Amino acid sequence: MYQNFMYDANFHELLCSIDQEFTNKAMQQGCVYCGSKLYQADYPRSPFGLPAQFRPLYNERYSLCCSTCRKRVTPPSVRFFGRRWFPAPFLVLISILMNGASDRRLVQVKRHFGIAVSKSTWRRWRGWWQKVFVITPFWQQAKGLVPTALKRSGFFPRALLGIFQGKFIEKICHLLRFLSPLTSGALRAV
Repeated sequence: MYQNFMYDANFHELLCSIDQEFTNKAMQQGCVYCGSKLYQADYPRSPFGLPAQFRPLYNERYSLCCSTCRKRVTPPSVRFFGRRWFPAPFLVLISILMNGASDRRLVQVKRHFGIAVSKSTWRRWRGWWQKVFVITPFWQQAKGLVPTALKRSGFFPRALLGIFQGKFIEKICHLLRFLSPLTSGALRAV
């Protein structure tokens, strides 16, 4: 179930269209610094772990540049989680699946997803969810939307996935949209 959507072209195209939607909205709003017109000024990315057929969908991070003050405005993203090397859906999925890094779990992730994640990388991600995520301005604003029992469990992002309805792909998309403010602007945390 989990691994099937990672090889589904429709899923990756949907994420691209969501990112383009965020970019179009930011472009319509204009520069946050001076209000001038924004132009598309994407920058290259080469994330880890993607099957070859989906790499072209992740080659660029949508970004904008002001026509007057030349400052960069990077809209939220559901494909990229800040400067992380792994694409956002992989990072979130692997964080959901792994309650504790063990050799067996790391082998299973490699077998099902073709992604080699080291124990140190996984520990760093887990530390981020447990220590940094919970103090971000984003979470301080958003935690009121999450039932208290889920907040106390501390198993982020697994606990957050539980607040969304639908099939697994729909839940992941909702979760990525929910977390997207972390990837840009004043609530940026990664």
